[in-house]
Amino acid sequence: MTVVDELRELIVRAAPDPAQAEPVRTCAADAPLDALIPFSSVIVLGAVIAVEDHFSITVRRADLQRALDGGATLAKLAAMIEELRAGRRPGRRP
Repeated sequence: MTVVDELRELIVRAAPDPAQAEPVRTCAADAPLDALIPFSSVIVLGAVIAVEDHFSITVRRADLQRALDGGATLAKLAAMIEELRAGRRPGRRP
């Protein structure tokens, strides 16, 4: 399972209304999530908590801001996760 696939499941499970988040399961990885579901702060917070727990990483505010710059996508969130798992902060050199 890829990080993007794992994110799909985490976002649906973290959503207050999982049925409303269903489009995330089949969207393109670079599709703007705001256009698919109401990507509110509640969903973002739930997704961040789920990501931290699932991947055993800490997502700082600056990490999330860089990942969401220009709009949230599964691809951007997956890149942030991969960089944090590797011990690097997004946007910085190792």
